[in-house]
Amino acid sequence: MFRHLHIVACSPRTGTTLLHEVMVTCFRVDKHYDHEIRFHQVTGEDGQIVITKRPKDTMYMPAVLEDDPELFVIYLMRDPRDTICSRHGKNKSIYYSNIRLWRQMHGYARQMAGHERFLEVRYEDFVSDPDATQQMIADKFPWLEKIHKFSGYHEYATVSEKSKTAMHNVRPIAPTSVGRWTRNPGRIMAQQMIHGSLTPELIECGYESSDAWEKVLEDVEPDTTRSLYPEKLYIWRRISQTLDARRKVASYRRMRRSSS
Repeated sequence: MFRHLHIVACSPRTGTTLLHEVMVTCFRVDKHYDHEIRFHQVTGEDGQIVITKRPKDTMYMPAVLEDDPELFVIYLMRDPRDTICSRHGKNKSIYYSNIRLWRQMHGYARQMAGHERFLEVRYEDFVSDPDATQQMIADKFPWLEKIHKFSGYHEYATVSEKSKTAMHNVRPIAPTSVGRWTRNPGRIMAQQMIHGSLTPELIECGYESSDAWEKVLEDVEPDTTRSLYPEKLYIWRRISQTLDARRKVASYRRMRRSSS
């Protein structure tokens, strides 16, 4: 049986590159790609295990997960406050993601919750205890064969230049970026002024138990630096996005039928 494990996320800048590199280093894998590839472009042969990643492919997964028994999905969850404080890799003068995009992607992930071929991994747990995360993944997908511990991946990894750039080189896994939003409350303040409070999502996802955290935003000057992704999707863009999603899903289904 061909098995395709695709890593998606609640947003870009959530650690998917790191998780992908760790998995292809520490599990026995027949095929993977240098950095990112769209889910519908993946090919493989019977008996192969292929691992790929693309954060924003979350939006396509509910449609194809139901009718493709060879597709398996890992969804990387991350505190939205940390996610939206990440600067763009090629242009440090702007932020990468925003609350609007995080909410959109997380909404698609909710649709897959409980599916037998879907697993949610929390970034914070992954970088704090990588070996426990590896065991959770192996328990969910027992056809994965461990060859190294996640905690030692940096000793064995051979990664592409694109991945090195995204991860700022290869180094031991550590929770150094967890909670970085506390150093930039102005960004959180500005985003909540546009999109509303994150408290409901933070409580739902287990990052906070109440709105008490918002006290740190009192008397904070909003950081209105723009985001790479738009703060609002206008109707024409939503229609275009929907049509594009349908085309990609249809392409994937045709490809899978022709290879079966």
